[in-house]
Amino acid sequence: MPLNLPPPSGDQAIITNLRRLTALRAIALLAYIAVSLWLGDTLSGGALVFVALGLVTTLVSGWRARGSVALGRLEFFGHLLMDWLWLPPLLAFSGGAANPFVTYLLVPLTIAAATQPRLYTWVMAAISIATYTGLILFFPGIDGGHSAHAGHDMGHGMGHGTDHDSSAFYRHLIGMWATFAFSALLIAGFVNSMAEALRSRDRHLHTLRQEQARRDQVLSLGTLAAGTAHELASPLQTIGLLVEELQAQQQGFAAPVVEDLALLQQQVNLCKQALEQLKSRARDPAGSEEFQSVKEFIARSLERWQLLRPEARFALTQQGPENVRARLPLTLEQTFINVLNNALDANLAGAATQPVEIDVLWSEQGLVMAITDSGGGVHQPQPDPDSEGFGIGLILSKTALIQLGGSLTLAPRTSGQGTIATIELPLESRPVEEV
Repeated sequence: MPLNLPPPSGDQAIITNLRRLTALRAIALLAYIAVSLWLGDTLSGGALVFVALGLVTTLVSGWRARGSVALGRLEFFGHLLMDWLWLPPLLAFSGGAANPFVTYLLVPLTIAAATQPRLYTWVMAAISIATYTGLILFFPGIDGGHSAHAGHDMGHGMGHGTDHDSSAFYRHLIGMWATFAFSALLIAGFVNSMAEALRSRDRHLHTLRQEQARRDQVLSLGTLAAGTAHELASPLQTIGLLVEELQAQQQGFAAPVVEDLALLQQQVNLCKQALEQLKSRARDPAGSEEFQSVKEFIARSLERWQLLRPEARFALTQQGPENVRARLPLTLEQTFINVLNNALDANLAGAATQPVEIDVLWSEQGLVMAITDSGGGVHQPQPDPDSEGFGIGLILSKTALIQLGGSLTLAPRTSGQGTIATIELPLESRPVEEV
């Protein structure tokens, strides 16, 4: 019975983004070629080479976006960097920094800010600003102001006019550079922060959906348990009456039969006690338990477990101040027993001869119980403790502990075969002298 909703696939999101990047790059190249032809501009041989290189990078990205092989975040960043193989040289051969297509330098940065971590985004911002700065310095434009001295032979006044035009052109380029740098820093800072906030919100919503699914599952199981308890009450009462009648006539029975009747009466009483606890819990879901000794609680829980599972063998190690009493919820005892049953079942399934190891440590602040088995444990059929390998008992136990502010974790033993189930719970406690 699955406990978690499937999380969104990171690889699939990266593949989808790479497909979008491929389509965007193809559209940009085709638009650049179409606009150049429409304006009557003749592309130089060098420009054509880098247009062809851009088409090659588009084909490579499209091939990797097929989805047959998993993609990582670093590889996607590498596909973004492919734009710098053809875009800066293409601009240098076709107008330099004065080419209107230069604003496309902000597109890879915007995609990085929306999809990549902060470090990758700032690296892309640095590359964008450095590229545009290089174009400003070495390829400022078609004339670039270098024809300023060509009109000296035409007269002093015309030379002054050309110098003025050159100065205005460079002021325009510097203004463009400042605007570009500001835009790049703005995208790297604010867009990346907003994208990270959206990703954080999505993770939070996914966690809430998981919790809601867990609550719905527990609610359905609780409804089923309540109905089953109601159905069991009458047959159990009948069994109890029959056992009492047989015990009233046990004088003529053999000793083994008398012992079996006593054991049967004991088990019937345990079943009745469990049903009464269920009814009590239903009447008082908040659990207004009185303060009780932690040590006595452990002893009572183990005693009840041995009555339920007479074949159980365990080795107990406990440490904590004996004068500490805590408000222990009713669900904790059942959770403890559920985990013990899981460990015992693992030992029996693996034919392990070692007893179940129980290590209990408590203080005024919290309680920690580690239950170790020597069998296959829940990790043998399913290594993910949040997956379908959990039984219903452990599902309910984990959910109950989460609602109490505690946790139930499973981990393989550091030495040998088996699993360590650890219950952690904060305590509302007081020393025995204050009670």
